[in-house]
Amino acid sequence: MKVNEKLAPYLPGIIALVLLLIVGMATYKDYGMAWDEPAQRGPGLLSFNYIYHGSQELFLTPSDNHGAGYELLLIFIEKGLRLKDPKAIYEVRHIVTNVFFLFSAFFAYILILRLFKDKWLALLGFLMIVLNPRLYGHSFFNSKDMPFLCMVIVMLALCQMAFERQKKWLFLLLGIAAGYATSIRIMGVMHFLIILGFLVIDMLADMKKKEKPAKQLIHIGLFMLGFCSLLYMSWPYIWKSPIKKFGESFTKMASFDWHVSVLFQGKAINSTQIPWNYFPVWFTISNPLLWLIAGFAGVVLIAYFFIKKPLTYFQNTQERNYVLYLATFLAPIFAVIILHSVIYDDWRHLYFVYPPFVFMAIYAIHMLWKGKAKIVLQVACGLQLASLIFFMVRNHPFPQVYFNPLVSHEEEYLRRNYDFEYWACGYKQGLDYIIANDTSHHIKICCEHKTPLDNNILMLPASERDRFVWTTSAPDADYFITNFRLHPTDYPDDAHPSPNIEYEIQAENSTLMRLYTPRGKRGAILK
Repeated sequence: MKVNEKLAPYLPGIIALVLLLIVGMATYKDYGMAWDEPAQRGPGLLSFNYIYHGSQELFLTPSDNHGAGYELLLIFIEKGLRLKDPKAIYEVRHIVTNVFFLFSAFFAYILILRLFKDKWLALLGFLMIVLNPRLYGHSFFNSKDMPFLCMVIVMLALCQMAFERQKKWLFLLLGIAAGYATSIRIMGVMHFLIILGFLVIDMLADMKKKEKPAKQLIHIGLFMLGFCSLLYMSWPYIWKSPIKKFGESFTKMASFDWHVSVLFQGKAINSTQIPWNYFPVWFTISNPLLWLIAGFAGVVLIAYFFIKKPLTYFQNTQERNYVLYLATFLAPIFAVIILHSVIYDDWRHLYFVYPPFVFMAIYAIHMLWKGKAKIVLQVACGLQLASLIFFMVRNHPFPQVYFNPLVSHEEEYLRRNYDFEYWACGYKQGLDYIIANDTSHHIKICCEHKTPLDNNILMLPASERDRFVWTTSAPDADYFITNFRLHPTDYPDDAHPSPNIEYEIQAENSTLMRLYTPRGKRGAILK
């Protein structure tokens, strides 16, 4: 077989990947710094200093349940490139995370191609992941949730390969992927246990057939070896006492006590008291409508066939993959609802359930792809993709504020009823506007939350940063900037009387960043 014939099934995905890599390289500097980015970098830097300088600060700093697997990788890149300026550091973090996201999505392309032998279905699945506007925006500045989503895709792809091909090195590689995923977010242990369960089922099946279990025992051993090795290597926090530290982190994950206010359906709610429908509502209003229909159709179909013939899905067949997607989609959701786990900032803590949802959507589409409905499906999918691309281009660099037609898009409705542009990345555009229109040597700027302001001042050229002075007094400030987080209503209010709108950015008919001039300056409004 010629090389080009072997490569042909992958060409649509490769072309799409290259185009998106070019887009990312051309636009990554447009994104501001998200609220949590310095905090996200912290565990990686502490781990690096422990490894190379013996610093014990890693063990003295209060830890949450997040590992440092991905953050440590970013620090290695930062140190390798000898980056010192914060603007360069965070811009490199943005493009690396986006590239990681795109290549992991190509694993989804490979997986779908292996399952359904259709390169156009594989391309559709790839695009369903990368052109989800909310996820695409997060793929630049969210190094907590997006890398774990990426590793879930890689795990699911390697799982299909390992069980189908039954090669020892693939089970070792699968364990390595699971271990690295867990070093990013400890929820990866759930995927590890599900896959381990399938391996045990295969071993018991061999024993029932009077076959020696040696082969499956080797697979189990290699899988566990890969998992434990990478988990330990990429999480320095657990090096001194692996079992104890891992147990502590798991306990914190299960009962994470973080009190923040979230805006949900127009009400401010403490994150520890969110209603059971918080995730279901967010999931159904912030994902593309057609993908939701296809995904839930896939859930119903797979659940139906699983109940009808459960043994087929437990055996080492292609159907096993579908029940794996069903489990990795539903199990975390039910766990969050039943355990009343803390989640906030839309559904980003559960972004990792989206890839298996996409794979189930492709399963449902595949059922109709070869029938009379194929043309209708192709047109519908094409229109959905076109609308998403239009939205992302029109609202660049804020694709993360996407909402579908299931929720009102009336003027300011989204901003006043849901956490909208909660990362405050738009502060960068506000500061850029000031630099372009104000030549003052010292500029007093006020805001309700200083952290995102400080973050995005660091994204400015070094020569411009010292011009900005933060003040707590809005009437005395030259500018007041807001992303409306925890203050969804308009200004003025008692603390900020009679401000004038100098500049604002809108998406979905709601304002995501607004710049006021308390002293009465006048400017342009960008919509």
